[in-house]
Amino acid sequence: MLYVIGIGPGNEEFFTKEAENILNSVDMIVCYKGYKEYIERFQKEIYVNGMTKEVERVEYALNQAKNKTVALVSNGDATIYGLASLAFELNEKNFEKVEINVVSGITSASICSAILGAPLNHDFSVVSLSDLLTPLEKILKRIICAFESDMILAIYNPLGKKRKEPFLSALEIILDYSKDRNIDYVIGIVKNAGRDKQEYKITTINGILENLDYYMDYIDMSTTLIVGNSNTKIINGKMITPRGYLSKY
Repeated sequence: MLYVIGIGPGNEEFFTKEAENILNSVDMIVCYKGYKEYIERFQKEIYVNGMTKEVERVEYALNQAKNKTVALVSNGDATIYGLASLAFELNEKNFEKVEINVVSGITSASICSAILGAPLNHDFSVVSLSDLLTPLEKILKRIICAFESDMILAIYNPLGKKRKEPFLSALEIILDYSKDRNIDYVIGIVKNAGRDKQEYKITTINGILENLDYYMDYIDMSTTLIVGNSNTKIINGKMITPRGYLSKY
């Protein structure tokens, strides 16, 4: 049996009860080496490896799951930029008979929305700016589609040390729509959401561009951005997107 488990940001209070129960009951845990610190408390046999070794990690978990109960751990939710889909793909390709159960976790967009106030209180989309597996052209097209439909946009993996073009290109798109619609889009920036060094800032697209060097240094892969829609506003220092109740009733 293979369980594919999302553990949220990693801090204990964000583990679901279901995840806790299963991780306490499995024979071993498989995860990215950066998540090991969050699952050591379960005192299980642990297998870890590094970035870009996802296929090897999932294959190892599936092979072990033939004779053991194994937990394959992702941060956030394993079905949102996680390893759940890869587990099913490799199981079909190479293993076929391993039973897989997926356990949901809290994705960064949900946690960041609560930290910022309530920016995701209407229709939204989530886009990762990592172009390792997805061509940048397709990523930018998806961002354009979000703005064309006036959806709130959550951005994962915004800026890496050697990967700046996707972020700068995304800013250009936001600025174009800002000028065209005369909207200074509100943007929430959350670092280390749900972790010990959590912090956030609320600004606008013009605020970022006016202090671009600062934000290019501040934003990293542990950061999530939420870009509001045309109705998003700042209320008492929090980022809020109205659902529409006051205008309807």
